[in-house]
Amino acid sequence: MNNMTWLDLYTFLYNQANDSKNFGKMNWQEPVMVHDANTGDELNCDTWVVSDSNGQDKLVIATNIETIYSERN
Repeated sequence: MNNMTWLDLYTFLYNQANDSKNFGKMNWQEPVMVHDANTGDELNCDTWVVSDSNGQDKLVIATNIETIYSERN
């Protein structure tokens, strides 16, 4: 299994946006989805900065974000 880095993701998106052979192939206005290859489920996602167990902040792509808001109520 490959572990995608933020640089890998950036490079992919940059190439999609800037290579003329890709023009019109990607709808940049669609929501970003996470696809579970095992189940076929697709979930909406967002980017978040979270703290890990060492108190270090890290950027993540998160799903089920509504859980965070329901915990505050």
